Amino acid sequence: MPELTHKITVDYFENINLQLKDFPEKSFFRMDLEELFGAFRTGINFPAMSVESPEGDGSKSIPENSIIGRFFAFTIWQNPQRGNFEAQNDMLDECERIGLKIIARMRLESKKPNSILYNKFKTSTVSWKQYGPVFNEQLYGYRFQGTFEGNEPLKVNPEDWEDLSIACP
Repeated sequence: MPELTHKITVDYFENINLQLKDFPEKSFFRMDLEELFGAFRTGINFPAMSVESPEGDGSKSIPENSIIGRFFAFTIWQNPQRGNFEAQNDMLDECERIGLKIIARMRLESKKPNSILYNKFKTSTVSWKQYGPVFNEQLYGYRFQGTFEGNEPLKVNPEDWEDLSIACP
């Protein structure tokens, strides 16, 4: 299976968005941090799902084995009417429920040998937090974050380097 690099991770979550019946068309995007300080992405339908670029960590590696952790985060957004606290509560509940459906799907995928999440995702790494109101539109939602973790060989390919001529461990 391929490593869960940036594009593979973003593509995975986009496919989740496309497959989950809770989401309308044009409800997915990768969020840039600068967007948090302005208006929400135009042309997005609600409920919406944004995903952040994954971050990485090699701290569990040892000299004989490279364990790479990749931190993912996605947020489920809704757009309640300003001042309508009952709608905010209902929509926040919907956001949390949708996020948990995604976590359940990821848990299922982690057990399938042909999945990119096979043995790389554990529900115990997931946490979530309520956000809102944010953006100029005063959106509300839940941000879910967790870890993908697995062995990656991190082998040097001498073809990538001018100064290496033999395979390296």
